[in-house]
Amino acid sequence: MRNLLKVVCAAGLSLLAGVISPAAAEETLAKVNVAYDGFTMTSAPIQYTLAKGLFKKHGLDVNLVYVEGGSVLTQALVGGSIDIAQNGYTPSIAAAVAGADVVIIGSMANKLPFQLVVDASIQNADQLRGKSIAISKLGSSTDTAVKFALKSLGLEPSEVNILQLGGEGTRAAAFETRQVQGLMSQYPRTQEMVDAGSKMLVDVTEIVKDYPNTAYVTSRNYLSEHPDVVKRFFMAMGEGLHGFRANPQDAMEVTASFLKLEKGPSVEQAFRFYSEKVFPQDLRPSMPGVGAVLAELSKTLPAAASVKPEAIVDTSTLDALDSEGFFKALD
Repeated sequence: MRNLLKVVCAAGLSLLAGVISPAAAEETLAKVNVAYDGFTMTSAPIQYTLAKGLFKKHGLDVNLVYVEGGSVLTQALVGGSIDIAQNGYTPSIAAAVAGADVVIIGSMANKLPFQLVVDASIQNADQLRGKSIAISKLGSSTDTAVKFALKSLGLEPSEVNILQLGGEGTRAAAFETRQVQGLMSQYPRTQEMVDAGSKMLVDVTEIVKDYPNTAYVTSRNYLSEHPDVVKRFFMAMGEGLHGFRANPQDAMEVTASFLKLEKGPSVEQAFRFYSEKVFPQDLRPSMPGVGAVLAELSKTLPAAASVKPEAIVDTSTLDALDSEGFFKALD
């Protein structure tokens, strides 16, 4: 009789769980504030991950917000209003060097995926001299990219007018209205401008082989207090990036919607470019790349010269997932 009662109770609890599970599941999701700093292709995989419900699948209730500017996003992270940030390596590392509680835990771009696009009348370095080029902000990834581009052309930054104009949309608007003669751009906008008659003078992705652009960043305090949340975040992102690559049509639909573009050749070209040349296989940051960022920063921030990449990077979460075979199982 006692065994029969156990069976009946178990069946009842099972039935009750089936009734309340959706609400209960929502309540058990760990809330996490995640931010990204740009309406660009590097943010497409995280948008895809959110759209496909993969954060919820891995037990997270992600509040995904846009914060314009890497330095502003870094401040939000340090202040505690953001838990995990998809942010530029340059502002993140600069903050870490200055003593902020900032640590790089992963990567979405181990390349510098920018192009210097100029007016069609400019065909070479001599014709660029004295002209105005738009970047987002001094100290940003676009600032680093324009310096690499100019160096490849044999020009010093002082030989052009570098203007801080904000996000890519603002820079593009200034270019279209001829307020500037060049800008640092990314695909798919780069392709759209070239198709409209502008000239891509330098593709920084091709001239700088190992210089990372987009990192996943948190504070050491958050990492130590919420290791399981960070782990589940990377499980969702790992599955999301894999799905993004494996389902081109789906990925391009999400990308076009996110970037407010028509799904067409420019979006397809951007998808191929980033999937093949920019996005990493396992979200792991490039340690030599971090060293390159530190070396570049040391020119204006001398303290960076004495900082080792290992001091500002923590891959323990990704190491654990790798040892568990998580990424291999996605293939």
